[in-house]
Amino acid sequence: MSIRIETIAGQQLSLPDAVRQALDYCNSGWLDISAAICDRILAAVPENPEALLVKGISAYKARDPAAAVPILSLALRRNPASPDTAHHLGMALLLSGDLDRAELAFRSAMGARSDYAEAMTGLAEVLKAKGDADGAYGLLERAVELKNNHSPAYIAYSLMRFDRSLPPDARWNRRREVRGDRPWLSMASLGNYGRFAQTVNEYVAVRLYAESYGMEFLTPDWVGHAFFDLDDPRLDPAVLPEFQGWLRCRREFADGFAERVADPLRDRDLFLGGSPVDAMLKARQADILSWLTPRSCWDRFLEPPVEMLRRRGRTLVAVHIRQTDWWNQDYTPLSLYLDWLDGLWPTLEDPVLFVATDEPKVVPEFARFSPVTKDDFPVRWEGLDYLQDFHVLTRSDILAISTGSFAATAAALNPSPRLLLRPAPGNAALERFDPWR
Repeated sequence: MSIRIETIAGQQLSLPDAVRQALDYCNSGWLDISAAICDRILAAVPENPEALLVKGISAYKARDPAAAVPILSLALRRNPASPDTAHHLGMALLLSGDLDRAELAFRSAMGARSDYAEAMTGLAEVLKAKGDADGAYGLLERAVELKNNHSPAYIAYSLMRFDRSLPPDARWNRRREVRGDRPWLSMASLGNYGRFAQTVNEYVAVRLYAESYGMEFLTPDWVGHAFFDLDDPRLDPAVLPEFQGWLRCRREFADGFAERVADPLRDRDLFLGGSPVDAMLKARQADILSWLTPRSCWDRFLEPPVEMLRRRGRTLVAVHIRQTDWWNQDYTPLSLYLDWLDGLWPTLEDPVLFVATDEPKVVPEFARFSPVTKDDFPVRWEGLDYLQDFHVLTRSDILAISTGSFAATAAALNPSPRLLLRPAPGNAALERFDPWR
């Protein structure tokens, strides 16, 4: 007879379905509900390794790694062949400051699965903390190659690339002191859920919220802080703020962003899992553009590509083609861009085309327009060339974007475009749009 478990009131599930439900709640940020479901599973099936694993993950995500370590250690004893359990035990140990045991756990996970990008990222953090920057860098480089949408690997690798790209005597991590007489918000997760453009939008949303209520906004080291000329007070990475929920926090944040509330979120760490609001407010456009200005120390990588393109033509036309990692793979047909360019090209004065894409195989389709790509740039920014693409998009005269937030954010930061286009619903056509609301 199969075991049935009452996970939440009135709901009886099989053991596998109960574990899946606990994991779904964990991934959705309902950590207390996830842990409660795991407890019910463990009451029915003591020391079930899958329930122990989910309960341990929920514990360290709830900023209690010390509680997670014994739970995950037991899970690993019950299922010693599980690389996932070894990886998550490594995460709990890392967050607890036990570097030696964390290293053993991550190496065990990688021994079981040699392409385990998440475990490589964790091991890189351990090596960096131990002073082995070169070892950490090599692991992060490999992790990004294996899984370029794994945000912790992407942010850690990018920050190391920024450090290695600095001119002599320059620095990017400029911070001002926090004002102790004001309430505050922080975001320890900034940069760890989503990549560059998603986190830029999340940053803008929280900064606008904090400023509207007279609060300080403390941030960790993240790619946007390295790239843009920001000086937000620093959130100490050694301090794990108390986790205070996700979905409820998103709702409260969105309500307080849309209109002024009497009791805003304050003196707490936010976990939003991506911005729940459209932060590009036309009324704050000048402020946002001033915040999101690249640091001058990166000019040597950003300006030569723009200057090269301007020498090749008077009208800079850019298209962004996304083909490899959109979540639903509903990619805009290339024919939409090609047909549009065929009609546009004869009307322009000395045009030059720049193609930014995550799939180089599409570039030959634009051959009749003699396209320029990042491979043609006079200077390459190793590991950060996506920021060169981004910068060119912000400086183009005419820009046609694709799905996702990368090019849409670049369009918003373009100070004086002549024309902005995006795919219409159903990819029926390219339509004009305004990235500011």
